[in-house]
Amino acid sequence: MITLADFDTYPDFPVKDILFYDIAPILASPSKFREACDALTPSGADVDIVAGVDARGFIFAPVVAQDLGVGMTMVRKKGKMPGELLEADATIEYGASELVLNPAGIEGKHVLVIDDVLATGGTARAVAQMLTTAGAASVQFSFLIEIEALPGREVLAAYPVTSVITV
Repeated sequence: MITLADFDTYPDFPVKDILFYDIAPILASPSKFREACDALTPSGADVDIVAGVDARGFIFAPVVAQDLGVGMTMVRKKGKMPGELLEADATIEYGASELVLNPAGIEGKHVLVIDDVLATGGTARAVAQMLTTAGAASVQFSFLIEIEALPGREVLAAYPVTSVITV
């Protein structure tokens, strides 16, 4: 079972008043990594494709997609993917970023979005917006850790959300 003890924490990173939860210890342990991927995989959910969010969502999403026997797509920071892309702005706990998604293969699909942390919900809201615009039949989220004091879950009230750990 993944617990808070499996994370390293760094206060005031990347900016003052942010407590950073580092997944490196989980990645360093094959058994903990497997546990994390299993915990991020919803049981009985209708999933046609997994979307991994730049950057740490990319680590878990391919394994979850393979376990489910489905494909994967990527949500990247702007300027990292070529082609016709959907774009959305994400306001996060300590800044903002522009995200992009290739809409090919999303229409009519049930999408599972994988990311490491749910905090303010800004990134996830932007991802949901792009997937909806691309024609996804449904969108659900799975996070390794959720920061309960921040409004992420409220922001995603319209979507199923699974969090492995809540702090």
